[in-house]
Amino acid sequence: MPGDTPTDGRRVRREQGREAVIEAVIDLQFEGHDASSPELVAERAGVSVASLFRYFDGLDDLRATGVERFFERYSHLFEIPDIGEGSLVDRVRSVVSARVDQHTTTEPVARNVRREARTSVIIGDALDRLRSTQVDQLRIHFDAEIAALTPAAADDLVATIAVITSFESWEQFRHVSGRTDAQIRRAWNAAVSRLFG
Repeated sequence: MPGDTPTDGRRVRREQGREAVIEAVIDLQFEGHDASSPELVAERAGVSVASLFRYFDGLDDLRATGVERFFERYSHLFEIPDIGEGSLVDRVRSVVSARVDQHTTTEPVARNVRREARTSVIIGDALDRLRSTQVDQLRIHFDAEIAALTPAAADDLVATIAVITSFESWEQFRHVSGRTDAQIRRAWNAAVSRLFG
């Protein structure tokens, strides 16, 4: 109907503006900027600050949407390829390689998320969910070995692997110890392998 055209046009422009803001949040985080600044996000997206708050119900809504989109776009980085398949040596290598690739690619965002998690319940919850998901992946990936352990020993094993291969560990190796990704892979492969005796 001819009367629907202006409404449809406004809806399309609103959705385009909203998408531009979400992309701006992700891009700014990858560049290491504080994506919680409405002015910076609006400038990058090419919209006004007032428009930004028409698209989202405040900064928490914007953050939550940005985090959700980030995990959608980069979901492949948070998975272990061929989970649970191969020899123990192959499985150790695959989880180590997956985590190093994840941390290397997402470093600026991971750092911002951890900083924002201190003040944003939404970001904190998203980070907790990611960590929980990755622990669940480890349980699946090393199920054959875990099955032979007591529940307490299994929990200890999984928690230790999660800590060894965490972003915090990667950051310590990379930026404090000055290690390359290849050196981190070597160290983590050795450390995780030793856990299995």
